[in-house]
Amino acid sequence: MAQPDDLVLYAFHASVKDSASAEHLGYAWDNGWKVGDVVYSHAANHAGWSAKVRERLAIPGARVARPVIATNGRFTVGGWKATQFIPGHLARRIDETAQLAQRVERAMEEAGVTVPVDRQDIFARAERAAWEETGELYHPVSQQLVAGHADLLGTTIYEGLNPPAVVDLVPTAAPRPRGYTCALVVVDGLINGAVDEAICDRFSYIADFDQLLLRAAAYRRHVNNLHPAATTETRAQIHSVEDKLAARISATL
Repeated sequence: MAQPDDLVLYAFHASVKDSASAEHLGYAWDNGWKVGDVVYSHAANHAGWSAKVRERLAIPGARVARPVIATNGRFTVGGWKATQFIPGHLARRIDETAQLAQRVERAMEEAGVTVPVDRQDIFARAERAAWEETGELYHPVSQQLVAGHADLLGTTIYEGLNPPAVVDLVPTAAPRPRGYTCALVVVDGLINGAVDEAICDRFSYIADFDQLLLRAAAYRRHVNNLHPAATTETRAQIHSVEDKLAARISATL
């Protein structure tokens, strides 16, 4: 991916001379470029929403990467966003991130955060399809609806003993039952082979958690079916997780 041009750097108050030593970062930072102490990444359609929320959001026990505002007062310029850099790396700390997920939902709820509506991107379509599925394994979920984070595991970084840092917020397509963000973290950890099924029991104190796990796995399946970069290997891993969740629920019926 090409680096941001000089006009983008100027707009975000950057020193252009620093671009010569730009560092290409990975998935957590949207494969962006670190120039000085700021990361420049291509702005997704939720970038403005994420920046406005992250500007003031406080999450107990975690750091939040703050957005950089451009000279024109906007959060995006020429399709780019800018975020203050925080050191850290994606880690296989699934339990810790699943616990963080509950605090993220609570913090957004207390801040009165609402998710963008009427989205038509692949991820929104996949999520709606997942929540529209029916079958004998699916039952109504009674939890209160809140704004959720659809990719917390992929946007949370760790560095030594420092608190985890949330570097971006990815909104759910609609308000979802409380605990859905945690379920997505657990399912993503299972799909990636970063944790075993026992984690489902460790978080079973969350009401309707098995149902939330089913919806989270269905969401990842629909994303895989719709996304042009999807792989058969990931599809197989998702189906394996769904089969295990189905067996888990069937055993309690």
